[in-house]
Amino acid sequence: MKAILACISFCHIDFASPLPTSTSVEASEPAHLMPEEAVAQFFTKVGGSFQQAVNAETVMWDRKQLYGEDAKVAAYVLSASRVLTTLDLQANFIGSEGAIAIADALKFNGVLNTLHLSSNGIKNEGAIAIAEALKGNGVLKFLVLAG
Repeated sequence: MKAILACISFCHIDFASPLPTSTSVEASEPAHLMPEEAVAQFFTKVGGSFQQAVNAETVMWDRKQLYGEDAKVAAYVLSASRVLTTLDLQANFIGSEGAIAIADALKFNGVLNTLHLSSNGIKNEGAIAIAEALKGNGVLKFLVLAG
């Protein structure tokens, strides 16, 4: 955990975990459902649809003016997807609230290997939540958590 917490002041962490082999595009039912209005508002900002996002291997939602509440929808997508390997949320405004939501989704995700969260105003509370989530996640190889 010390190495993970040290990443807060650096650009990235490179985890040497093996890549997942699953290619299933079937989404599971997340533990908690998001209000349809929140999902609709989110996809108005980022483009596309929930179904497209949950079946994508890479999602680039950087510089989309996303906030903590938006990150909860991104976390919902992450928890529902079984194929998403790269999630880019850098240069938004998700803060610790958003980082905590992403951390909760990481606890149950078995395929994401690249996560970009830099330049989001994430404070210690959010970074610690990400670090705690990674204790049980053996798949994430590259984490960008700076700024």
